[in-house]
Amino acid sequence: MSIHHLVVSNSSRPYCYVSPVEMIRDMGQFGLRPCAGSDIREALRIGEQLLGGKLARKEVITTLDAITQMTMWIIGDPIDGLYITVPLTEEGRVAVENGEFNPADPALRHVAPRNTPIFGLYVGVYAAASKQARRNIMAASASVRVSLFAPVPCYARGATEDGQRSMLRLGFRRLSGGLPDLFVFDPIE
Repeated sequence: MSIHHLVVSNSSRPYCYVSPVEMIRDMGQFGLRPCAGSDIREALRIGEQLLGGKLARKEVITTLDAITQMTMWIIGDPIDGLYITVPLTEEGRVAVENGEFNPADPALRHVAPRNTPIFGLYVGVYAAASKQARRNIMAASASVRVSLFAPVPCYARGATEDGQRSMLRLGFRRLSGGLPDLFVFDPIE
């Protein structure tokens, strides 16, 4: 029995199991695919250009994706959109809510490894250059929130005013006390 299983058995918080295979299947319905290591740098460049700011380093994304196998998603050929997710451990969920979580370089204890219990989902980035890619990313995000991550909260930050309005329309609410501009989509029971 791993330490992760010991922690889960003593938890009162809801959690879920989502395998990388399930995530690939559900994201693929909307044209998103896992980002190959050779495409990470380009996807991050596009995301930084679209959002007008720095994102996580390639090494961080590579490490997170090796641990979770569901961190970096892209759409288009050539790439015209990206979606970054970080499945959270119980400690990671608490860290997001109290402001200790570092989205640019999360502590490994905050990141749920593949095929282990997930206590929350942090959406780090969703951005696209084309209207269709944005629609597909938003549809994929909404779909997995409900079909795969319903028992746990999903968190995102509003990097732009448009992004904040979009999250409110999608059922997110502002969450104070954590990271700046933090929103949460509450668990669905």
